[in-house]
Amino acid sequence: MEAFRSLSGDDNPIHFDPDYARLRGFAGPIVYGGLLVAEISRLLGTMMPGHGCVWQSLTLRFRKPLFVGHAARLEASVKHETPHLGIILVTFVIRSDEARIAEGEAMALLPPPRTGAAA
Repeated sequence: MEAFRSLSGDDNPIHFDPDYARLRGFAGPIVYGGLLVAEISRLLGTMMPGHGCVWQSLTLRFRKPLFVGHAARLEASVKHETPHLGIILVTFVIRSDEARIAEGEAMALLPPPRTGAAA
């Protein structure tokens, strides 16, 4: 959290001041949404649909806050693939315990096919 705060310059006290978070109606500080987006980017760029994928668009709807110190799980599935255009549509849900924290979808360019080693 502190590294993201420093890197992004986002010093909104909702993310680090428990009293301020409670004043705004939350049980405590909430995780930066940008950190959740970074996890989606890591998933798309390194694992699904494969290393080297480039995402073109992303929609993300926050349903509940993720509180600092709570674990979250990113679930993703391929909704549609158009191989001849090299495009994939991935839907995802972020959960903490069983609560749905966020949901959305991303469109991405598939990575180029891997070729064998050069002779």
